[in-house]
Amino acid sequence: MDNLNDDQNSYVKAFILHHLLDYFRETRVNINDIDLVFEKFLQNKVTIEITDSKGIKIDFQREIGEIFNLLKDNKNELYEDLKGKYFTDSQNPI
Repeated sequence: MDNLNDDQNSYVKAFILHHLLDYFRETRVNINDIDLVFEKFLQNKVTIEITDSKGIKIDFQREIGEIFNLLKDNKNELYEDLKGKYFTDSQNPI
């Protein structure tokens, strides 16, 4: 059963990360302010909690927090990878 939960968590993380990276491209907030991007992403793009058909609440706070922490810890690499396609010259933080 643990493998099933790990697989589901990996899927959830991949889904959230994919949409977060897209959000860097589509947002009009200052992407150099990574905390602001995360805040607006939470407000506008991601569901933090759902309720299944049995009424059980499923919370994604832990997975979202892990992704945010990983990206914050690797911010320079993230910005380097996003350079060009996502950043204009005036936005480039590096």
